[in-house]
Amino acid sequence: MESFRATTRKSLNFGLGVDSTALALAIINDPTAFGVAENFSDFSIVTAMTGFEFPDTIADVENHVLPLLREKGIRYTQVARAGRKDSAGVAVLSDTTNPGQVFSQGPWTLMDEMEENGTVPQYAGGHACSQKHKAFPIERLQLQQSGGQTVGKLFGYNADELKRAVKANKFQARRNKKAGHETFALDYPLLRLGWGREDVQGYVRDRLGIDMSKSYCPVCPFSGVCSPQPDHLKRLRKYPDLAARVLRLEYVAMALNDNMSLYKEDTLFRRVTDDQNGEALAQFNARLDAETWAVYRLRRAYTPGRRPECKTAHGDRCAKPECRDTSIKGTVYRSVETVRSGSRTEAGAFLRNAATALGRPVEHSTKAHGIGIDRVHTRVRPDPKAYGSVEDFYVTAPAGVQDKARDGFADVWAALTADQ
Repeated sequence: MESFRATTRKSLNFGLGVDSTALALAIINDPTAFGVAENFSDFSIVTAMTGFEFPDTIADVENHVLPLLREKGIRYTQVARAGRKDSAGVAVLSDTTNPGQVFSQGPWTLMDEMEENGTVPQYAGGHACSQKHKAFPIERLQLQQSGGQTVGKLFGYNADELKRAVKANKFQARRNKKAGHETFALDYPLLRLGWGREDVQGYVRDRLGIDMSKSYCPVCPFSGVCSPQPDHLKRLRKYPDLAARVLRLEYVAMALNDNMSLYKEDTLFRRVTDDQNGEALAQFNARLDAETWAVYRLRRAYTPGRRPECKTAHGDRCAKPECRDTSIKGTVYRSVETVRSGSRTEAGAFLRNAATALGRPVEHSTKAHGIGIDRVHTRVRPDPKAYGSVEDFYVTAPAGVQDKARDGFADVWAALTADQ
């Protein structure tokens, strides 16, 4: 806290949700209690836009939070990624002490990335999409503006989220060490106040007179944590168009990889079906029928992983074949190519003709996804638990996934298929 208070540039990472709203309201009510100048001259609020928020979240902020920022003359900056690559930098959507609108979408959104990659956000590895679409644009902009000075940064983690703060502190310590100085001084006032989720909800209700909508992406694989599943499903009934878009993304991802469901061991499709959300399912199916489809060729090369004793003896890198174990998963190299595009009917007909020409069957499977996925395999892994093998198949799905191969794919593929 002392390190934060000593900074001359202070900010609140405002995620649009109830926790950061409660913190913003508390600061507005008594700024000096949080180390902020009484006239807010050293303070700003900043939001990074993923481009895929629920409309009721946007409406709550516009109707209830922005008027308070205008009244107090608090600087509010809205940013987003400017492109797929970090080198594209940051787009500033708004930067003003008189904010009147939440600019919910920037030049490059989370869904742009997911749809081009043909994947859903990964459950494993934590909140990688938040790091890329929230942390990166905020920190890139603030570092550019700081002139090398430490920036004070407040987070609205509530008292039930201590692990998030511990993780953030560890990450920041590594960044400071790499930079050679303290780039950001972090503080978590809600944790110090002991405010849990019920406390912040009550505080916002008392101050604004509303039960504020939660902020999270409709495509978030952690939606069961961000919001209880019954509440999430109720929200998807309210916004069936958003549900349909996520259902479409999940279908494409699972066409390319059976294991790429939105949730760790379940599909959004099954949950929406069980919830009898007919409007979302109707819009999803209508999208599938109306869209351009593609026949994709998917190749994956599964390399064997390093033995534990190799890592101990040889450090971070070792290319010796004898140090590999086919029972240990190594790196998976993927290549995706669009072979043909057209209507859904045309793509299906092409796949059937290709199957005949290759002397292979069209495999129609509903095991992974309820509406079924059609594939033609030319190479199948003999044992899914053995590595040092490849798979190769053609599949139909909505178009839009960009051709892409992991660096080094061609060499790895050639090595693993040399004797086939």
